[in-house]
Amino acid sequence: MEIVKASDVSKGKDFSVLIYAQPGSGKTTTAKYLSGKTLVIDVDRTTNVLAGMDNIDIVKLDTIHPALATKKLLKDIHDNYLDKYDNIFFDNLSEFEQSWFGEKANESKTKAGKDMGTPQQGDYNQYTYYLHDMIQYINSWQNVNKIYTAWEGNREIISPEGQSFTQLIPDIREKSVNKIMGLMNVVARLVINDETKKRGYLLAPTPAYYVKNQIDDRTFAMQEDLFNWGSSEQASDSDVRS
Repeated sequence: MEIVKASDVSKGKDFSVLIYAQPGSGKTTTAKYLSGKTLVIDVDRTTNVLAGMDNIDIVKLDTIHPALATKKLLKDIHDNYLDKYDNIFFDNLSEFEQSWFGEKANESKTKAGKDMGTPQQGDYNQYTYYLHDMIQYINSWQNVNKIYTAWEGNREIISPEGQSFTQLIPDIREKSVNKIMGLMNVVARLVINDETKKRGYLLAPTPAYYVKNQIDDRTFAMQEDLFNWGSSEQASDSDVRS
């Protein structure tokens, strides 16, 4: 049994972060601000925004057969490449989910083979465990930071007083999203100033959107400062909001 003293644990080391926003908002660009060497697992094929970055390598996930391909790819990274990188950037979970169910739908075509089928009920249950196990596996990797992206979705929340409101969350299947957010040190929502086009991340939770920050005391960070844990400079969401 390996026992680690809490006093020896660094909050800003081997961290796990989930960032989410509307498509095209700049989630993938955030990889530019990670220090050290980064491996981007490209699911949604938007890594062209990282062109010219010498410290970033890209591997494209097979989105036609993601279930088996992902297991093989992650094992290959873990066994043969993990010591070459400081950061693993999985981009993104929402598109991964779509691809995973797309494969299941393709497997359930009609006998005539003319029409695309639909995922079966068992596929949804299987995916819940698959995604949870996949992220737990990645998060178990030592000496590397883990960053995931997702699109922005929403859900209806009923308050203890009986009031109903819409909460913005990562666009991940409803039965999985709470578990996935629970596995992260940080969940951050990207926002953009309409006038200045500056980007920043919300880190303080409100009923309107789910975010959290278990690493430091910041409630907001400019995009370029998100990974500067323990920074003494406390930005405000007014820096990006119009």
